[in-house]
Amino acid sequence: MVGRGRQWNYYRHSFVQGIIITMVFVSLSHAESLKSENNSTVCSEFLSCLKCAKHASCSWSLDNQKCIMTSSNLGNLTVNIEGHCPQFTILKKFVLRDELFSYTVAVSNDKNNFVKFLQGHKITCNLENEKLTGYVLNDEIKCNTKKLTAQRDKRFKALMIYHYHITIDDDIILRFNNDSDNYFTYYDHDCNRLWRDEECVTCMWTAYGYKNYFKRCTTKNRCVGQYEYYGKWHVKNYTGVGTDDVDKDGGVHLECPEAEIRSVDPMTAPWLGGTTVRFTVVNHHILAEGKEVAVTVAGRECSEPKTKRMASEDVMAISCTMMPATNMDRRRNHEGPVRLMYTGDPPKVTITSSFVIGLVDPVITDMSPRCGPAAGGTMLRIGGRFLDAGTSLRVSVGDYATCEPVALYSDLILCRTNPALVDGPTAARVNVIFDGQLSKHVGDGSVVFTYAAVPALDPGQSLQGIAAGGTAVQLRGRHFSCLRYAMFYVRHGERVHYTSCRLVNDTLAMCRAPKLEYGRGSAITSLKYGLRVQDPEYHEMDLLPPRDPNGYSLHADPVFVDFVTDGHTLTINGRDLDRGYRPQDDLTVRFRGSGSVCDVTATDHQRIVCVPTTNASVADLATVIGVIVTIGDTFACVVKRRVESRSRGLGGGPSDSVVAGVKIVCLIAIAIACIAVYRTKARHRVGATASAASVASTHPTTAVGYRKR
Repeated sequence: MVGRGRQWNYYRHSFVQGIIITMVFVSLSHAESLKSENNSTVCSEFLSCLKCAKHASCSWSLDNQKCIMTSSNLGNLTVNIEGHCPQFTILKKFVLRDELFSYTVAVSNDKNNFVKFLQGHKITCNLENEKLTGYVLNDEIKCNTKKLTAQRDKRFKALMIYHYHITIDDDIILRFNNDSDNYFTYYDHDCNRLWRDEECVTCMWTAYGYKNYFKRCTTKNRCVGQYEYYGKWHVKNYTGVGTDDVDKDGGVHLECPEAEIRSVDPMTAPWLGGTTVRFTVVNHHILAEGKEVAVTVAGRECSEPKTKRMASEDVMAISCTMMPATNMDRRRNHEGPVRLMYTGDPPKVTITSSFVIGLVDPVITDMSPRCGPAAGGTMLRIGGRFLDAGTSLRVSVGDYATCEPVALYSDLILCRTNPALVDGPTAARVNVIFDGQLSKHVGDGSVVFTYAAVPALDPGQSLQGIAAGGTAVQLRGRHFSCLRYAMFYVRHGERVHYTSCRLVNDTLAMCRAPKLEYGRGSAITSLKYGLRVQDPEYHEMDLLPPRDPNGYSLHADPVFVDFVTDGHTLTINGRDLDRGYRPQDDLTVRFRGSGSVCDVTATDHQRIVCVPTTNASVADLATVIGVIVTIGDTFACVVKRRVESRSRGLGGGPSDSVVAGVKIVCLIAIAIACIAVYRTKARHRVGATASAASVASTHPTTAVGYRKR
């Protein structure tokens, strides 16, 4: 029990230590993340409490209306939690003709007593360039009333946009959470509230130290009709920018979701031009009414823009065709956005896409397969880079046929060949044309596709092989170059035996003979054979030999007996030594031990004659006791030297045949003598047995036993 208690204490302390280490690690990680955020966040860029308080490293100063770095001692008028930011509501955002208007801002969610702070400070309401006295009443900031009657732009009906803002102590701008709270609209007549913004686009954004407001309505607006307004103010002090300065900036560049390019296709295009670019635009019909529309893609003119309304009434699809590159602009592999420009009455309005289109130079590196039937149907795989550039693609095989695209990727084109105008074989370069302008050849023209005719075997080839197989079989034919692989087969009885082949060229296949059983009693001399092939589309077919009465001739394996030498050549003796194979292709003779080659000079049915390849081998012929004969890939035999016998001739004693005959006679005589001796012994054994029986009958047998003690 004591041991278990100590163990429990050990585990408990380890667990506590683990928790402490984890907490320290998490704290350090959080501190590091805060430190990283502090280093990357510029708090002064945020111009409202909601945007500022989202960041842990930033806090909003209510008294200074600025975003500052979070300090350790936050004052009562500092907000560092987004949910504690005051909320501002403009009670009325429009005014009618001859109506007294008071700009009133209601303040809610005032957790830091910001309204109470304002009560002790000077409030000024700024209407364009006019200053009006403001004050705080309960939870509202109010401005003195003013009657508005002036009209700013005589081109349109009486609709005017006014910019309003409030300052604290003349130099601190009250920053609203919503930029639209700084604007209100003037109408010269009363109109339905729902009609005021129909067929209108309102765009507000802040960029490059300015805040911008743009509004445009079409003639279909039932409240004021066609109208356009643009205002631009410095962010720091809200002073307005004149119209002349706006034109110097190249017009109005809209940056808001209410007027944007939402999609672009394709994302890459051939640099030479001709690509049809398609993109969608929000509220295009409002911006384009009464305006001239121009499109550029990556700095290149895109001509004849055509529009099509999408399912959403606010979204319009636009398509245009990129113009060819000029002599002054023949850049390759660069990119740029789609830019839509509306020109007419100033100012010029521009929408720029966040997507960029790359103008590229496609590269085609390789293709497979490189041949196929003239009937078509071959699936070509064309590899390279930037192959999906543009919107249209045409692939052709010389002047004979086209290849219909099936799938398109940045590094691969899949297309299927159509029937050719030729029967084949005909080779032609494969050409890819992008958007009807940029033409590329596969491998710069070095790679060709061959329309091959139907493969076939030549007649009357009379093939042969030995039972062991493995010998070379040459099949002649035509149109082999377009095949993927080939296998030689022979029908033997109920079975079909296959061996592999190597397609050497368009007319020759080098194969190996199969291993077959050979019965000496049955003369198997003519077996059916063929060539099983596969075309580039993985379709299999069997090629049969026309008019070949001999078929495939099967021969028995050669039988080797011995070899002799005269000191210069070596003669190997045996049977069936020249049948079923081609000596020049299959026969090899090597000396056992050294591995030196003996060049074959002659063959016939009973002998093979060869000469050593080196002088050293000639000198050693007297000591050679064995050679290795190899036929094809599977048959090999060790042939031994013939044992030397006594000399033959007039003075040399009997011949070998006589000696062999004498030996046989002697063996027969010895066998006869042994039989005679055996029979004599058998007769004597029978006689002795009879004598013993007669003696036993005359003298009875006495039993002998053990005496008991």
